[in-house]
Amino acid sequence: MKISGIYLAAGNSSRMGEHKLALPIGTMTLGSLALETALKSPLDEVYVITNETDEGNWISPKMRATTKCIIVKCTTSHDGQSESLRCGIQCALENQADAVLVMLADQPFITVQMITAMIDCFKRNPTCKFVATSFEQTTMPPVLFTSAMYPELMKLRGDQGARAILKGDLLQQGKLLPCTDRRLVFDVDTQDDYEKSKKM
Repeated sequence: MKISGIYLAAGNSSRMGEHKLALPIGTMTLGSLALETALKSPLDEVYVITNETDEGNWISPKMRATTKCIIVKCTTSHDGQSESLRCGIQCALENQADAVLVMLADQPFITVQMITAMIDCFKRNPTCKFVATSFEQTTMPPVLFTSAMYPELMKLRGDQGARAILKGDLLQQGKLLPCTDRRLVFDVDTQDDYEKSKKM
């Protein structure tokens, strides 16, 4: 069974006012924290989806050199998050991945244990269509989608993320893994978020 990571890193950081993935947190960059986690996890490969102008300086040479790390430039990322997601799904289709785990580059504190638990849940429940993280009854990334969901994900347009399809009857066809620690799903959008993340 092949499970690929889709690491969404093509945003324009408009609310931050500067390229947030390159901002330092400890000895690393904000964008490289969760990427390191993804590369250490049981995922078979990780597609790092960036925009055309991103030179990827926030990714360490050591990570770049890992065969598991595949940097993909999304030429249409300016049209919204769905473009980056579809770009990743296209890679998964071409490489015949049985499932994808969608992660956000601005969620720096995701753990290997979280990713492993999602993969294990999928393997135990092969007929489910997704495994999503939930916090206080809200579904959020990371989310694992099986190949049965690729056609739906490829229909997304504009600034819609994968969460846009996780509603209605579909919610009964997957698994939710509750997260009780807000820090683990914290995402960094603003300068205030960044200051908080440094203290975490």
